[in-house]
Amino acid sequence: MEDQELIHKVKQEADDDSLLELIDRHSGVYLTMVDRYLSGASNSSERNDFIENKLLAIYNTVLQFDPSRNAKFPTYLANSTRWSCLNSLTRKKKVKESSLDEINKGREPRTDDLFVGIEEDEALFLFKDFVENSCDKKTKKIIDMRYNECFNRSTPWVRIAAEVGMSIQGVINIHNRCIADFKKNKKYV
Repeated sequence: MEDQELIHKVKQEADDDSLLELIDRHSGVYLTMVDRYLSGASNSSERNDFIENKLLAIYNTVLQFDPSRNAKFPTYLANSTRWSCLNSLTRKKKVKESSLDEINKGREPRTDDLFVGIEEDEALFLFKDFVENSCDKKTKKIIDMRYNECFNRSTPWVRIAAEVGMSIQGVINIHNRCIADFKKNKKYV
């Protein structure tokens, strides 16, 4: 059976067998594109997510496929997968992961008392103390939302920006300025 017929059955009749046949035929195209655009150790988590979501991705591509555009389904799937991979990489670059490493990065190790290097708990305590005593109300709110609102993850910038009433970039700039000031402050180094 041709791809067009299988796609028609999936769209019109919700035929699972046709969908499985399409997935079986074109999984190689999908995986080749994922490997091409998400190779490397830094992209391994994105790559794994794409591989886990292969069935759903191919199904969504089947639903979006328009045969009147004079493209074959494998070409459409390859292009769709390519753009999904590239969009994922772009989002990853735009939204920098936030963690305690941002606070610790670039700091000199402490040599007083029993500490040879700064421990995570101590760094977090010092950063919270710095924010509480040295930052304005808006900065405190941004830092508090970013690190304290979600238990084991950082709050998304979009949500913080909406809450504070600023642009996403403005919120990120205030956050980065606070971390830079913390690193420069002699009391906490």
